[in-house]
Amino acid sequence: MRNVSNISSEEELLQLRNDGKITETEYQDLLATITKPPKHDENLPPYSASKLKIPDPRSIPPVLWIALISLALMVFGKVLLVFKLGPIILIDAALSMVLLVGLYLGHKWAYVLTIAAVVLGTTLACSKGIDRGLIMLIIDCLVLVPVLLSHDYFFARSELSGDN
Repeated sequence: MRNVSNISSEEELLQLRNDGKITETEYQDLLATITKPPKHDENLPPYSASKLKIPDPRSIPPVLWIALISLALMVFGKVLLVFKLGPIILIDAALSMVLLVGLYLGHKWAYVLTIAAVVLGTTLACSKGIDRGLIMLIIDCLVLVPVLLSHDYFFARSELSGDN
């Protein structure tokens, strides 16, 4: 099916031929050029949207949104704490933001690193006192539990069985 831009181009070519600015042979060559479909390079793989790995927000498991929102609130809180704890907290906020984006995009590394970060963070908080450790455990569970429940989002069944 011809699109509008080709039709206007054909009309312009016809006008140029009628005005005597191009010959009949030039007209036919140019007309063939604009009407033939583009060549497909055989060496290029076909376009596949599944390889882009940018999820549709509706495909993200609803329980994972709890972890994503909790992580976003933690990043915001860490940025607010910069005045109390100093600029070193910005590194923690940046790492949390990287995990947040990785989880949103469904990366396996983000899944593994989030679990490791939660376990390490809770352990470090417990070393500073049991009350601080319990508070940190409750907050971290808002991230850990939804991430663990979303295992299939990060490791699809077809990937685990080797089917491609």
